[in-house]
Amino acid sequence: MGLQDTERTPGTVRRGTPSNIVWGVLLLLAGVLLMLDYLDVLPDAWALWTVVFGVAGAGFLYVFLTQPQHWWAAIPAGWLFGLSAVMAWEQIAGAEDDRGGALLLGLGGLGFWAVYVRSHELWWAVIPGGALVTLAVTGMLDGTASETASGSVFFLGLAVTFGLLTVLPGARMRWPAFVAAGLAVIGVLTALGADEAITMANFLVLIGAGGYLIWRALGPRRPHQPGA
Repeated sequence: MGLQDTERTPGTVRRGTPSNIVWGVLLLLAGVLLMLDYLDVLPDAWALWTVVFGVAGAGFLYVFLTQPQHWWAAIPAGWLFGLSAVMAWEQIAGAEDDRGGALLLGLGGLGFWAVYVRSHELWWAVIPGGALVTLAVTGMLDGTASETASGSVFFLGLAVTFGLLTVLPGARMRWPAFVAAGLAVIGVLTALGADEAITMANFLVLIGAGGYLIWRALGPRRPHQPGA
């Protein structure tokens, strides 16, 4: 019995063919491109890898868009598109321009955001998605803004990320509000250049987080109601 036969069950439609086509096309294109590179048909190696990463990212994106159960495909799609963008950016702006890394982080972060958009139950994807986009923004600010401003944007961006977990569908938890508040305070203090206050704020955030966990563990609980 062949593989395709095993995928058929009475009353159902055979699945998996679109994925097989995608992987087959990716392998075929990779083989052709590598052969052309070996034969020196392609002018520059960067062009080869820009296309390879872009096509591979498109393949994962196709799987993500057409097969809802494969939500994870958005993550490698984002990183592969990011690698393709970095290769192209280095040729446009020059290898000494470090902002290409911001494109990698930003597109990688968008992959995690796509996971959350697909299913709100996967709220955890908001954290790496928000953190990576925040790092991308601070990376774009390098060279155009002061270290103080970049540091402030970093902490405030993380504060917004955790703050969203208190209101976004599928999350709406209370504990991220404490993390967001602490990060916001550090972000404001960073903007003001209060180095000593920032150090104290870090200590207070740790003390506050520890105290909150202890209070949750040892604090009063509602009495158990029979039949509840």
